[in-house]
Amino acid sequence: MKIRACCVALMIGLAFQAGAHAQETLLTAHVAADGTLLQQSPQWISSVELQAQPNYFNQYKIVLKPSAMPGNPRFCVASPIDASSYDRQLHGQAKVIGAPRASHVTVMTQLLDMPGASGDNALEFMLMCSR
Repeated sequence: MKIRACCVALMIGLAFQAGAHAQETLLTAHVAADGTLLQQSPQWISSVELQAQPNYFNQYKIVLKPSAMPGNPRFCVASPIDASSYDRQLHGQAKVIGAPRASHVTVMTQLLDMPGASGDNALEFMLMCSR
């Protein structure tokens, strides 16, 4: 009888755990250096706004579709993939700035440790968020 009660409790716990894991979704996007949205999966981004600060950084505001994100994303990460030059591969950095919101995610790109002025800090990057 005790074994049956333990099995029932275990099955109920597994059911709740499986239900929680079923809701997790990965959202991905490929953004060009000029702010053009090249790919996304699923369709979760409505636009990309680019604000350039020459010799310092570029900031990309990724505006999300209201239906894509019922709440704030739990986690987002950006990765530079710009291989247009050796300097961009070696010094390029992309990172999510601030907490991701249901309305937008902000990504900053920079060329760090460049000898002299870095000039154009626009970088192509991949963005991944989970909800």
